[in-house]
Amino acid sequence: MRLFRLELKRILKSRRTLILLAIALLLSVAMAYLPISFEGINRPNEDGTVTELDGLAAIKYKKDFYETSAGEVTPDRIKSALETYQNCVREYGPVEEEGFPLTLYIEKILPIRPLLKGLSEAFADPLTGIGADLMDINPDDIDQAYYEKCAEHLQDVMRNEQGKYETAQQKALEKYSGVYKPFYLHSGISKDAFDYIEFYILFLAILCVAIAAPTFAGEYQTGGDSILRTTKHGRTRLAVTKILAAFTLFIVTFIVGVTVHILILNAAFGTDCLRTSFQMLYSIINLPNINLGQLQIILAAVGLLSVLATISCTLFLSAKCKDTLTVLLISIVVLLLPLFAYVAMGATWFSTILPSAGIGMQNNFLSQLANFNYLHIGGMSFWTPYVILISAGIELFVFTFLAIHSYCRHQVA
Repeated sequence: MRLFRLELKRILKSRRTLILLAIALLLSVAMAYLPISFEGINRPNEDGTVTELDGLAAIKYKKDFYETSAGEVTPDRIKSALETYQNCVREYGPVEEEGFPLTLYIEKILPIRPLLKGLSEAFADPLTGIGADLMDINPDDIDQAYYEKCAEHLQDVMRNEQGKYETAQQKALEKYSGVYKPFYLHSGISKDAFDYIEFYILFLAILCVAIAAPTFAGEYQTGGDSILRTTKHGRTRLAVTKILAAFTLFIVTFIVGVTVHILILNAAFGTDCLRTSFQMLYSIINLPNINLGQLQIILAAVGLLSVLATISCTLFLSAKCKDTLTVLLISIVVLLLPLFAYVAMGATWFSTILPSAGIGMQNNFLSQLANFNYLHIGGMSFWTPYVILISAGIELFVFTFLAIHSYCRHQVA
């Protein structure tokens, strides 16, 4: 334990480490503020003028309208919302046109928009997947068959995307059948808020990699490692202690940073909206059986696992390479490689089994939860979030072991 405390103290004495940790905490606040600042709405005044509201003021103003649409998303409520929408459009014209009264839009359309969100998708063309126009949907076709239409649409999507793999189609339908219905809705929080959780985890991973890079290679460069190896615990125990101290620092930093980030978002948007079903914010046919509060926890947990797996790879490189710069450059490439691989090739085994596969932009874990990507081996199909999660867990232990092994076998030049 004394060796552990000394190693942790040594890391924290580094000015570079303290600067990077401070940046991590500042980014936590700054990146939580961005999706809040993106919120906006026009508020009509009694004298006929319009006031533009932004940020917290817009969020607070919207909450009053969303209260009326909160609750279980039953077919009856959807049918009633569609009838209201169609009546307004028939009388005043398309909602998107400038001639549509702003006051009417805010009083009648805005409160029911969240209920109508999945209708176009549920009634989409089975061949092309193009969403139906709300004016072309017969309210009587909704009734009690709404969720059956959602399942049919998922079947159409999987047939179009995974036509060669019946196993993937069957697994998706089985998973969707386990999703709790009717969905629950309490609008408020935006997709941007969740995107920025993932963006923050990406920047946090880069900062942690920069801190971890010199763990072993830094002492190779200074020659200090030659002295440490002559001590009683200068090999295996020292390597384990260095890794444990690094992981402890990164876990604490991650937990504090992500917790502050999420608390700011929840304080701004409110916690009631976290009970909303995942499908009501993303696609009506998404597979996860979770709400938005559970989504925040999952993103944080998987993000931590992915960051630790990436850092373990960095520690392995640090134990193998002779200078910090080489370790840092290779580690950054490894960190960003799944992002570029996904952009170039889509969801492949290569883009999902790397340590940082759950970190990034289009390739991140949130995007994979919202998509229907399956990977195949023979007659078996695997949903990409499962592949990312299992791969990161395995690589965390494998690279940690390799880092210890490589350090112990390192030969001083």
